[in-house]
Amino acid sequence: MTELMIVDDEPHSVDSLADTIDWASIGICGVHKAYSAPEALDKLKETPVDIIITDIHMPKMNGLELIEEIRKVWPRTKCIILSGYAEFEFAQKAMQLKTMEYLLKPVLNEEIIEKVKVLTKELQGEWSEISSREQAVRAVKENLPLLRGNLLLEFLYGSQYSADTWQRKLELLQLPFQFGDRYNKFMIRLEDGFQSFNQGSRPLLEYAVYNIVEEIFGLSFDVWYGKDDYDYHIFLIKWKGDEQERNHYLSALHMKEDEYIDALFSRIQHNVRVFLKGQLSILAGNWEHFPDQLSADYYEMLTIFRQQIGKDSSFCMKLSGYAKDKDVHTLTSLYEPPVLSQLLETGRWQEAEDKLRHIFGQMADEKYKSRDNLIEVYFHIYNAFTYILHRNGRKISEFLGRGLEQLIDGNTYHHAEQLLSRTLRMLHQLRDESLLELKDSRRQTVQEVQRYIENHLAEDVSLQTLSEQVFMHPTYLSKIYKLETGEGVNQYIQRLRKDKAIQLLKHTELKIYEIGNRVGLANTTYFIKQFRKDTGMTPQEFRDSLKG
Repeated sequence: MTELMIVDDEPHSVDSLADTIDWASIGICGVHKAYSAPEALDKLKETPVDIIITDIHMPKMNGLELIEEIRKVWPRTKCIILSGYAEFEFAQKAMQLKTMEYLLKPVLNEEIIEKVKVLTKELQGEWSEISSREQAVRAVKENLPLLRGNLLLEFLYGSQYSADTWQRKLELLQLPFQFGDRYNKFMIRLEDGFQSFNQGSRPLLEYAVYNIVEEIFGLSFDVWYGKDDYDYHIFLIKWKGDEQERNHYLSALHMKEDEYIDALFSRIQHNVRVFLKGQLSILAGNWEHFPDQLSADYYEMLTIFRQQIGKDSSFCMKLSGYAKDKDVHTLTSLYEPPVLSQLLETGRWQEAEDKLRHIFGQMADEKYKSRDNLIEVYFHIYNAFTYILHRNGRKISEFLGRGLEQLIDGNTYHHAEQLLSRTLRMLHQLRDESLLELKDSRRQTVQEVQRYIENHLAEDVSLQTLSEQVFMHPTYLSKIYKLETGEGVNQYIQRLRKDKAIQLLKHTELKIYEIGNRVGLANTTYFIKQFRKDTGMTPQEFRDSLKG
């Protein structure tokens, strides 16, 4: 359903147009009134509007200026100008601003209805196109390489989704990898030596390397590529065709699978050296069933590149060559995004609790029950809570009180269950205190806004002005004000104006127009109309009723 707003500095014109047309019959579900351009902009910040009908000649800001402001924030809003001005420059300016219609007063209701019908139909067509599946599919296709790379990073970094969710993502991005497929992975590090490429040309260089890999592997393999945050390039491969076709192909080449892949790696290094004048190193993984070991092998390969290979360059090695038995295994759940500190910082309390339970759930596995893993988790949690407390300007001693010594003394935690229990108590304490602080902060903001309105009622108390006083975005201020008070800012202003007008009518001899000025409604006609709407009487009738 479509929302419409009528804007004019003559209240009777707005009311007449709003009240005499059966808007619902043409698909208009809400009709909003504004008696000035600034009031219209304020209301637009609170309520989405699809069609604007506005007069041109208005004080402070005319209709064309209003449309210019609307176009900056709400470019799809349709506008109709109603005006008694027939000068060509107005019509020309209106067309430049993409105003759909320019109608000269007086105009028949039927004509307005017909124009609004046309705009409503156009809006429906535009939004149907924007939200259509075809549009979504087209957008996905245009950004397919980037989206595929981002999805691979989610796998590598260990993001947690259900198998069904992963599979839907794979299908959406038209990736030929499915759960259970036999796959392998390899990591490439670009070395020094690409003299012909400066830093600005690096994306072009990376694209060229990817094309070389795709050209060489693409004949026999499906290839999935991504680049991580450390400038390593990760490729996943799986054979095209079934096992029988693969074996037949390798037999014709008189090569084993590993020999064939090693030959492809050599061709990649050769082509990069010849055509790009540079060197690269390759570290290959092991064959697994997708997505088993994908994240674990990725982190293992990163470690090998950094700690064991170091500055060596132009090599081609296999992960299996570095395999060794480990007494301690990294708790990958600790480092899967979002990490605990991010969840605490953004106040995602339930997700933080779920994260902790997931971490300690992994620790239940026999290979993660070492004292070293318990210490690893302890320091991770300690650092996360320290970070968020210090970021909020708080001391750990103030937060924990006598429990600080227990936290510092890591020896008090001999079992994962003890650490989890203590950590959950800390999380719940931080959650409760943070929510209380947030509520207090919102309450103070509301009180500050109300004080400003009370002291400046006769002046500019628009939402924009109020938001500037409390250093908030107008939309956010409107939202928290309603959350705390149950009414909108404009409703409060209107109620305050009514109450103050009643007091002035009761206890002063001020004239009606003077009272209107005192409550911020300098347009006497509009003041009288609004007062009658609120009380059922005009200001003079109310004053007369007091005399008995």
